[in-house]
Amino acid sequence: VYYDLLEKRRELGLEQVAIVRVEQLYPYPEARLRNVLSQYPNAQMVKWCQEEPQNQGAWSFIAPLLYSTVHDVLPTVAVRYAGRVASAAPACGSPSLHARQQTALIADALGISTEQQGEA
Repeated sequence: VYYDLLEKRRELGLEQVAIVRVEQLYPYPEARLRNVLSQYPNAQMVKWCQEEPQNQGAWSFIAPLLYSTVHDVLPTVAVRYAGRVASAAPACGSPSLHARQQTALIADALGISTEQQGEA
């Protein structure tokens, strides 16, 4: 999903949106994340984006750690999840539904409307 986010950010010229890719989840890279977060003192929100449904993937593991780190570095900044809703299956099974979900996921993560997502 990183490349989809990067491509859409470039297409729309969203210079106010930073994308940070976390590739190592364990051990939790707290020092590196603190360093990265400190580079954005004017940040208004941090969103964790993942392609997997909310109850799968890294969100359930990373959420409490991320909330704590963000709160320590940027106390007034909210942490949000951007991704698919919880599901019993890792994939929806329909290419058209997957495309709609992916469009919504990208829009949510970048803070744009789905109409903007489809325009570019």
